[in-house]
Amino acid sequence: MHASLLTAATIGLAALGAFAAPTARTESTNSGSPFPFADGFPTPSPQQLQKIFVEAHGTLSNATPPANISAQGLVNLRLIDFAERIESIYFEQFLHNVTHHVPGFELPYWVDRHYFLNFLRVTKHVEELHNLNAVNALAHFNQTAIEPCTRYNFPVSTFEEAVTLAMTFTSNVFGVLGDIVQIFAQNGDAGLTRGVVAAVANEGEQNGFFRYLLGRVPDELPFTTVSNRDFAFTALQGFVDPTSCPNIDIIAADLKTFDKVKFIDTPRAKTEDVRLSLAKDKYENGKAYNVVYVNQLNNPVVVPATCVSADDTTVTIEATFPFDEHLMNGLTIASVTDQAGPFANVDAVAAAAIWAPAFAVVN
Repeated sequence: MHASLLTAATIGLAALGAFAAPTARTESTNSGSPFPFADGFPTPSPQQLQKIFVEAHGTLSNATPPANISAQGLVNLRLIDFAERIESIYFEQFLHNVTHHVPGFELPYWVDRHYFLNFLRVTKHVEELHNLNAVNALAHFNQTAIEPCTRYNFPVSTFEEAVTLAMTFTSNVFGVLGDIVQIFAQNGDAGLTRGVVAAVANEGEQNGFFRYLLGRVPDELPFTTVSNRDFAFTALQGFVDPTSCPNIDIIAADLKTFDKVKFIDTPRAKTEDVRLSLAKDKYENGKAYNVVYVNQLNNPVVVPATCVSADDTTVTIEATFPFDEHLMNGLTIASVTDQAGPFANVDAVAAAAIWAPAFAVVN
């Protein structure tokens, strides 16, 4: 069961490609739920929760949450609930595959096995607490939490691929949680912002280690790339079989799901043309399209796209990745739109995007 979940599956792979992940995949043969974990997650007993605290090196906050929350604040909490449970699954399966010497998950000779397994154990329990924090907040406001899905899928089959994907989705987490903090502040939910910022700091600690494992310096950027809730929700759906998620419709009613796009050519630290693959359904021949890049805290960059080829299901386009002009290090989020902009910010891009998001991390 454990190996199959992390070595990829056939459901939602188009969305998973948004993360510019490697293409090696194995079909999942497991159809049962991965829950509950051995530690009782996602509904641990009080005794099990105390053990999770010990393993995570800390506790859930015992401070009293605010008395009220806005409608958009509830959307934030439900998205956090959904996302953090997916991360918990990811690290549970990564830990299992390394622990049990699953082929492909052998550690590099220079990585200390005991140290790395301890890191994965702590990280798994930390993500469990991130999830439970959102679940508890929703319960405090007498609101419905997002029920666990039963089928999860991750497009990795080696140690390096698993670390690369973790680095990429964690880089996007920075931007999404920044968006969530801003939405809390805009809607009178300032009392919930400190907890989110504390989680962002923890995710940064994790990502520095992922980058080290890949031979990159821990500092990705001086100011990490902004993101958007709709981008995150679209990408996260690629990690689950949505039909196995009992009440995902609660989030889907409030957040946008885009048509799929992925990088065919992974952007590098140079200005060059790259190809992207689009789902064909909404593509119109003869219409002008643009690729919009969101990087760091800078204004979105709009580049004209050219159609290269098409088949029954996908369209391949080409556009310049203008690295040199804009120093586009770190995470870049690409979208495709029929509007030329200019776009004021990532939210304006999300409002105009037809296909989104595709992720790549340069340097």
